[in-house]
Amino acid sequence: MKKLLALSVIVLSLFSCNPIGYDMFGTIEGTVLDYNTNEPLEHVSVQLSPGGKNVTTSYDGKFIFEELDARQYSLTVQKNSYETNMKTVNVIAAETSQVTITMKKKNY
Repeated sequence: MKKLLALSVIVLSLFSCNPIGYDMFGTIEGTVLDYNTNEPLEHVSVQLSPGGKNVTTSYDGKFIFEELDARQYSLTVQKNSYETNMKTVNVIAAETSQVTITMKKKNY
């Protein structure tokens, strides 16, 4: 009887645990805007560090990094004729971090 009870407790505890999966990761969603006009910037290179992932913003200035470990990341944005900019973002498991990054035009 004691063995059956112990086995039942073990089996129930296994089913009640969260499996390793999507809720262990977070997401960064962002928008890159022109500093002066507040207009979205397309074709901006967005680099994630650590991780070395790169994406390019869409026509509406948006980008996304998914399935990221919960930790602090740096985002570096680059576009011709604009100054490079960087922003730090904290990713929390099972959450989406929203970020807006502005870029200033270079003065030539």
